[in-house]
Amino acid sequence: MKNISSKILSVEDARYFAKKRVPAGIYQMFEAGSGSNVTAEDNVKAFEAVRFRPRNAVFHPEYDISTTVLGHKISMPAIVSSVGFLATGHIDGEAGVARAAGKAGTIQFVSGVTGTPIEKIMEAATGPVFYQLYYIGGRDASAPIIERVKKAGVSGLILTVDTPTIARPRDLPYTMRRSVPYTVNFKEAIKFIPQIWNKPAWTWDFIKAGLPEPEVSMGLRPDGTAMSLFEGIAEIYKETPKWEDIPWVRKHWDGPLIIKGILTAADAKRAVEMGADAIVVSNHGGNVLDGSVSTLPVLTEIVEAVGDKIEVLVDSGVRRGTDVLKAVALGAKAVLLGRAYLYPLLAAGEQGVSHILDLFHQQIYEGLAFLGAQSIDDLDPSYVELPAHWRQPKESRVLEAVS
Repeated sequence: MKNISSKILSVEDARYFAKKRVPAGIYQMFEAGSGSNVTAEDNVKAFEAVRFRPRNAVFHPEYDISTTVLGHKISMPAIVSSVGFLATGHIDGEAGVARAAGKAGTIQFVSGVTGTPIEKIMEAATGPVFYQLYYIGGRDASAPIIERVKKAGVSGLILTVDTPTIARPRDLPYTMRRSVPYTVNFKEAIKFIPQIWNKPAWTWDFIKAGLPEPEVSMGLRPDGTAMSLFEGIAEIYKETPKWEDIPWVRKHWDGPLIIKGILTAADAKRAVEMGADAIVVSNHGGNVLDGSVSTLPVLTEIVEAVGDKIEVLVDSGVRRGTDVLKAVALGAKAVLLGRAYLYPLLAAGEQGVSHILDLFHQQIYEGLAFLGAQSIDDLDPSYVELPAHWRQPKESRVLEAVS
């Protein structure tokens, strides 16, 4: 793994090695995107379209890229976001990501469809862990899950509001589509052989682990056993979160509450009214409604709508440290990394995640120096130039920033 990690100099490098290591069906599951994939692609293009306006002839002996999110001091404004079934892609899974996030001094968001029990993740974690809640089996069935994560010691709860139904899979040509095993048995193994015969590292890891069957560890059947992967996913869509559910959630959870899946100023204001502590401007990485707006172009509108009443995070399309700086300049408190850490995990496990987080830290530090700002808190809209057709920051924000 060390050799692979040392070869990763970018997220794109990690993507290359991830594709080489894992079976095609598993890779496609994580690569994801929905429908035409236009939203997932536009997310990346949006960050590429923003340009910097640095302050030159400026030098500081040191630069401070740390920030605070919901009371937690973190080393940089980059958080490891929630992705489900990580242990299917690499045996290190969510526990390995927890260790890497702790070493990097940042927060880990854990998916509600994690295959690793939250208790094991918390044992591995040395930093804050936030849990992303899905209604597995309906709202009332989720009350015991909230109590369970509270008992385990998670620091925050994330309510995902952009998944009212299962998303249409990405439109791939028939000849390129690959399936994933429904269970672990001889019949499925025979069907899966063409995908694993040239993937020895991934295959050997799972053989050593005893060929664990993918499961939703937080979704329990009546007999107390964990649901299978596809069983758990089906249970999510029996009922999904609504605005009216937030008071119910608050009866069970009194800690920080984050609403994830915000794309309009109206919904951002509603989150403030409902008493959320933070929001995530998100289109789920392009994995839900194909054709949704990208997150970065709507960030200005949302930040101006909520002011300092709530912390604003953003995800979808982040691929390098300079992307983080662009989002922070436009008002985000921090960004969530999805595929940016997922590819390194698939390629090299925990070491890959640690490596990419170190790389992001370095890129953010160097980028801040080039911008001529001493602290991440000094960034504002005057440090970036947006495409002409985007909503521009209000003149008062820019003038205040310059003065």
